[in-house]
Parts: sequence; structure tokens; C-alpha cells
Amino acid sequence: MSRRARAVVSPHARALALVASAFCWLVVALAQPTSARADVVDDAYAAGSEAATAGDWSGAIEHWREALELLPGRSAQLDYDLGTAYAHVGELGRATYHFERALQAEARPSVEVAEAARRNLGIVRRRAEVQADVNEARISREPTTWDRLIVVLAGRALGWFSLACAWLLLALVIARRWQARREAEGLREQTRRGISGALVIVFALVFVIGGSLHALAIGAAEQQPNAIALDTVVEAREGPGAHLPVSFTIQGGSRVRVVDQRSGWRRVRLPGGLEGWAPANAIARLRDAPGRPAAGPRTSVRANEAKADTP
Repeated sequence: MSRRARAVVSPHARALALVASAFCWLVVALAQPTSARADVVDDAYAAGSEAATAGDWSGAIEHWREALELLPGRSAQLDYDLGTAYAHVGELGRATYHFERALQAEARPSVEVAEAARRNLGIVRRRAEVQADVNEARISREPTTWDRLIVVLAGRALGWFSLACAWLLLALVIARRWQARREAEGLREQTRRGISGALVIVFALVFVIGGSLHALAIGAAEQQPNAIALDTVVEAREGPGAHLPVSFTIQGGSRVRVVDQRSGWRRVRLPGGLEGWAPANAIARLRDAPGRPAAGPRTSVRANEAKADTP
């Protein structure tokens, strides 16, 4: 009578099999919520689009805000749509906030979205100026060409380009020193040294000038407005408290800079230097996403084409 051979599984192999199985289950568990969330975001966005098509802008805002709160990343299209919806219901501060966010580099707006956002932002700005006269409220000046230039120079692109030139400059200097130590140099090698010397000068100038402009722009950007007044009129008080006197009022849609904050209050500064304390929920920083993380993977919401809706 013959025995049937049995495979012997070592404890080490069994442990590896258990780890592999647990890893597979973990991958499946993590993938399911992400897919489910993407579906919910797309459903909310589609519902908002249907409401907007029907002229129900309040309903569109409700659905699009739900999509924005669930979306882990940035969407220039979604911010643009929300800005248009808020402009239609007359909330110029929130419309300005979302149009400005749609134009930020982090949102990666398409050419169509950027053009539409700038156009509608100009319309909203003119309406806010009229309201400021009626409400006798302060309104910030429009961004100038200098303001836009500072934003560009303070961006990451110039910083990385200057840093790349610095590394290339270092590499060329090392190469020239190595070449200078060679005993015999022919005419061809002298020509190469001349070319490398010119490149050293070019990279040095780009690094020094570009790096200096980038550093100066970052310093100037620290004084630029970084928040938007959301409410129709925001009361700026002498201190962080509702019992304190009102110093002045800020028109909704004005660009301000947050210079300090306390529990429930933010000290804001208008471009002219006027400062006051405003309720925190009435002032929104452009870099802060409303009620959700500011970074993460994008969903298919950004794939929608820009609609040239005019508020």
C-alpha cells in the first residue's frame, strides 16, 4: 500500500502567503472608497449642471458645493461654475472668491476656463464697485499689471529655472577646471573652452538675475492680498469682538490680506493700509479650500469643458 505524498509548507512560506493575502485585501479595500467617492462627486456635479440648465442657480450651488467638499483635489472648472452660479444669485463676494481660485495655477485651468473666469470676474468687479458706492463701503483696487507680474515672478517656475541654472553653472565650472588641468590643448579644445566660458556667463547671469527677481517677488507677494471678503458687506471692527465699534465696512468681493487672527476673527488689511477685525467666516483665504484638504488626486470633473455663462 503506497502512501500519497503530501507537500510540506514551511512556516516562512505560510507567513509570506498570509502577508500577500492581507496586502491584496488592503488594496481592494482602499480602492473601493476612492472609486465610490469619485462616483458621488460626478453625480453631484451632474446634478448641479442639470439645475443650472433649468435656471435653478441656488440648487446648482448646493450640488456643486457638495461636489467641492467631496473632491480631494482642485478643479478650475468646478470653481468657475460655482463663481458663475453665485454671480447669478447676487453673491458677488463668493463669486469673486471662486473665480479667483479658478485662475490659480494649482487648479490648472484650461485656456477656455481661464478666459471665461477673467471675463466674468470683470463683470462681477464692476457690479461690486456699484454696490460699494451704494453701501458706502471700502473696496480694494483692481489688480494691476505689476501685481500680476509679482505673482508670476514669485511662482515656482522661475525658482526652479534659476536653481537649474545654478546646477548647470556649477557643472560647467567643474568641467572647465578639469579641462584646464590637461597638459596639451589644441585649437579645438580652446574653442570648446570659449563656448563653455560663454555658457558660464549666461548661466551665472540667469541665476543671479532670475534668483534675485524671484526672491524680491516672494517678499512683495507677502504683502499682496491673499483673501476675499465673502459677504455683501463685511464690518471691520476695532478689535476681535462683536461688542467693539465698527471702524469701516468692506464691500464683498474686495481683496484683503489676513495679517492676524484670533478665535472667530481675522485682522485684515486693505491694499491702502487700512486695517480692521472681521468675522473669520466672512473672509476666505484663496489658498484655503473650503472645508476640505487642499491637495489630492483629481477626478473627472475637470474634464468638463468650460461654459461661457455670463452672470
